[in-house]
Amino acid sequence: MKQLKIFFLISCFVMSLYFLIFSFSGISIAKQTLLQSCLSSCVQKKETCLNINADKRICEVEFKNCVDACNSKEESPSTPQQGSNSNLKPM
Repeated sequence: MKQLKIFFLISCFVMSLYFLIFSFSGISIAKQTLLQSCLSSCVQKKETCLNINADKRICEVEFKNCVDACNSKEESPSTPQQGSNSNLKPM
């Protein structure tokens, strides 16, 4: 009976540890999946560009811009881009 009680306590401890570890690790996993999905879309755009254009340099530049945009979204998702209105012409 005493062994059953010890086994039950150890099982509860292991399950609670498992719950704590995996419940808080979901936050970082979500960030990684967002970055991975952004980067995979960049790769798809690059492959499409290579199928359309014969010049690989254009595709490499577009790919680099896409990857930079993904990285900037990861670093500061809540801050707006400061140069976004620089392309607008005044009336």
